[in-house]
Amino acid sequence: MTNKIFTIWRAILVAGMVIGLAGIVGEMVWSAGNEKPKRVEVIAMATSTKITIEGAVEKALESIVGQVIGAELEKRGEKTAWNVAILTTEEAIIAVSVDAVSGSVLMSEEKVARRRPIPGKTS
Repeated sequence: MTNKIFTIWRAILVAGMVIGLAGIVGEMVWSAGNEKPKRVEVIAMATSTKITIEGAVEKALESIVGQVIGAELEKRGEKTAWNVAILTTEEAIIAVSVDAVSGSVLMSEEKVARRRPIPGKTS
């Protein structure tokens, strides 16, 4: 009986180790593609911009009316762009990408959908 219990506990221990290692390796693989830019890359991006964050916010608000809730500098392919998040009056969040060198709007994308009324239901 003792040998059987030992075998069961050993199997549970091995299974736990395998699951734990799979989680660690999975996290390492997932985070390898989603790393934040290194400090040197951030400095290089910031020094290459001609448009300030204030200029990017101004340009974004020309294309989408609302309240700015965030802005950050990011790499979009080979371009450096300001990503400006705007909350609209319809309660949608729109991300507007503004080229950090030219100041042109590259694209806008709805991140959080507008709140729409449910047919037949009143607030």
